Amino acid sequence: MPCGIGIQMNKQSALLVIVTLASLLLPAASPAADASPSPSVTPIAAASKGAGEALPSGEEVMRRLLSRSTNLSAATNHPVWTYDKTQVTLKLDDDGKVAEREEKFYRVEIVKGVPFSRLVKIGGHDLTPAEIEKENQREAAFQKGLSGRDPKKSVSEREALITTNIADLFQYQVLRREPVHGHPALVVSFDAKPGKGDKSMQDRLLRAIAGTVWVDEDTADVARLEVRLTKAVSFGVLGMLGSIKEVHMDMESTPMPDGTWLPDKTEMSFAARIFLSGIRVKMEETSTNFVAKPASEISVP
Repeated sequence: MPCGIGIQMNKQSALLVIVTLASLLLPAASPAADASPSPSVTPIAAASKGAGEALPSGEEVMRRLLSRSTNLSAATNHPVWTYDKTQVTLKLDDDGKVAEREEKFYRVEIVKGVPFSRLVKIGGHDLTPAEIEKENQREAAFQKGLSGRDPKKSVSEREALITTNIADLFQYQVLRREPVHGHPALVVSFDAKPGKGDKSMQDRLLRAIAGTVWVDEDTADVARLEVRLTKAVSFGVLGMLGSIKEVHMDMESTPMPDGTWLPDKTEMSFAARIFLSGIRVKMEETSTNFVAKPASEISVP
């Protein structure tokens, strides 16, 4: 039925919003040499450590992240990081038992700070020729989207992994310093600014999001990220279509020899109601085999 299809799409869109929210809130990994801010932005480390270990403001940290994202979008000659990623998704029944398990294997390539995950296997099996062709088309579209884009425009829109629109939606507070894998990091909390609109379901979801991000003080890269839903979000008239009840995501990254931080483990839980049916999903991603290769070796289908 068309109505049923629409509800299914709403459910998938809601999950997609949460899964991609992390990448909207943080800049992608990049070599430390390309992470330096523009001249108008004071480096976090210099501003804080040079002032008797005073903590910078949350706005200052976000300016550095945005500057880094712009610089990364414009970079053309730094190495490209690749790695393998295994994603396991569990769908749970009402008793919390596993009703369905899906495992996918990806090869990830980060180009200009934007990751492309190419699906390689499903459930331990190689892709069919039709599935391979679909991945080729996805990768070609990805490469085409990267070519010739304006770095500043990409940061103001959704192309960048941290956008001015997303940054403006939240308020930030630097809580403390805390080492991560031996690197000095700033612990920054964030939640939605009061008074923002909530016209769409995505707006309401974003306004219900809060979390904590650990930012490498020297490179402005993200060492860890926690995201959670602070309250249930309903959709449909008076919530008749359903609600998203629970979201929690924890992403841990590991530093590479050149200062790049890459995600090595991500865990997410998601609970929602569609009409009278409950949905509970747990997902775990683990990454291995991190390799840096010259920009000249970027794969173009």
